[in-house]
Amino acid sequence: MKTFALSRAALKSGSLLAVAAAAVLTLSFVTLATPGSARADNYPSWDDVQAAKSSQAATQAELDRIDSLVSGLQNSLVAKQAEATTRWNENQSAQAALNDAKAKADSLATQATSAKAQADKSRAQAAVLAAQFARSSGNDLSARLLVDSQNAGDLLYKLGAMSKLSETTTGLYQQATRDENSAKSLGDQALVAEDALASLAAAAAASLGDAVAAQQGVQAALVEQESHSAQLAVQKRILTEGLNITEAGYQAGVEAERLARIQAEQAAAQAAAAAQAAADAAANTPPPASGGDSSSGGGSGGSGGGNGSITVDPPTSNNGAAVVAFAEQFVGVVPYGWGASPDTSFGCDGLTQYVFGQFGIHLSRLVSNQAAAGIRVSGADARAGDLVVWPGAHIGIYDGDGGVIHSPDWGRFVEHRHNLWGSYYFVRILF
Repeated sequence: MKTFALSRAALKSGSLLAVAAAAVLTLSFVTLATPGSARADNYPSWDDVQAAKSSQAATQAELDRIDSLVSGLQNSLVAKQAEATTRWNENQSAQAALNDAKAKADSLATQATSAKAQADKSRAQAAVLAAQFARSSGNDLSARLLVDSQNAGDLLYKLGAMSKLSETTTGLYQQATRDENSAKSLGDQALVAEDALASLAAAAAASLGDAVAAQQGVQAALVEQESHSAQLAVQKRILTEGLNITEAGYQAGVEAERLARIQAEQAAAQAAAAAQAAADAAANTPPPASGGDSSSGGGSGGSGGGNGSITVDPPTSNNGAAVVAFAEQFVGVVPYGWGASPDTSFGCDGLTQYVFGQFGIHLSRLVSNQAAAGIRVSGADARAGDLVVWPGAHIGIYDGDGGVIHSPDWGRFVEHRHNLWGSYYFVRILF
C-alpha cells in the first residue's frame, strides 16, 4: 500500500491530484460544514493563505492564527470530553439515587404487606380461640365447681385452661392491632417513598439529557477537528516553506495529508494485530478474527470489489439492542474495505460510523476518534450496543452477550463473532 506522505515536491507539482482521484474521494472535504461549529468561518481559506505570503509579518500573523486554531481545536475537544464525563457521572449518581429509592419503596411496600398479612392471621386465630371459648361454656365452670366437689380437680383444671385460652385470645387481638398499626405506618412510608420517585426519575432523565448533549458536543468537536486539522497542517506547511502551488494542488495536498493520518493509524492497527497473532500463537490459541482499522472515509470498495446496492431495513427503535439488530443484517453480506457504506464496503470504523449514523449519531472515522466520542464503561456494566475497542487497532459493536459484530479484515465480510479476544474496553454512545 502506498504511503500518502505530503512532500514539498509533490505539492509543487500538484501530482497529489492523482492520489485524491485514485482514492475516489471528494476534494470538498476542506470546506466540510461541521454541525454545531460556531467557528467555521474563522478558518483560513485558500485566498487567506495566498494573501499572507505578501510579507513576512503577514505570514507570521497567519501562522500564529493557524497555531491558535489547532490549539483551540484540541482544547475544545478536551474541555468537551471533561464536560461529558462530568455529566455522565452526574447521571450515574442520579440513577443510583433513583434505584435506591425504588428499592426502599419496594421494601417498605413488601414489609407493609407482610405486616397486614400477619395482622389478619393473628385476628383470625383470635377469632377461632374466642369461638372455642364460647363453646366450652367457660362462664358455667365456677357454678359447677360449687355443686360438684368430687370433680373439683378436673373442673379447676378446665377453669385454668379456659383462663389461659382467654389470655391467649386477648394477646392475639393485641398483636393483630400492633401488626395493623405497623402495616399502616409502613404503608404510609411506602407512599412517601413512591411520591419521591417521581422527582428522582425526573432528575435522572434530565441528567441523562445533559449527558447526551455533552456527548454530542464531543462528537461535534471531533468532527470539527477531523474536518480542519489536515487543512491547517497543509496551510502551515505552505507558509513555513514558502511553497507556490495551485489551488488544485493545495486541495490534493489536504486530501493526501488526511489519508496519511488515517493510514498511520491503520499501520499501527496492523502492527497490533500482528503482535496479538504472535501472542496467540505462543499461547497455542486460535488467532483473533480481527483486522486493522479502515483507511478512508470515501466510497471506495474493499477487497473483492463493492457489494452493489442492497436493501437496508431501517432501525426499529432507538436503543442498544436495536443497534445490534440493525448491524446484524450486514453479517456475511458486506465486505471489508475502505468504505462506510453497505453498497461498497465497511472498514471496522466505517461499519460503526454507518450503523450509528442511522440512529442520528455522527461518529467521525478512525478507531481513536470513535473511542473518544463516548463514555468508557466497565465490562460489568457493558450492554448491547456499546462499542468494543481494541486500543489503536480495531472497533466493533458489542452484542451484550460476550460477542461482537465487526468488519474483520481484507477478503472477509462483516461477521458476528461470539467471543472477544485480546485487550479491549467498552465505550457507550448515549442516545
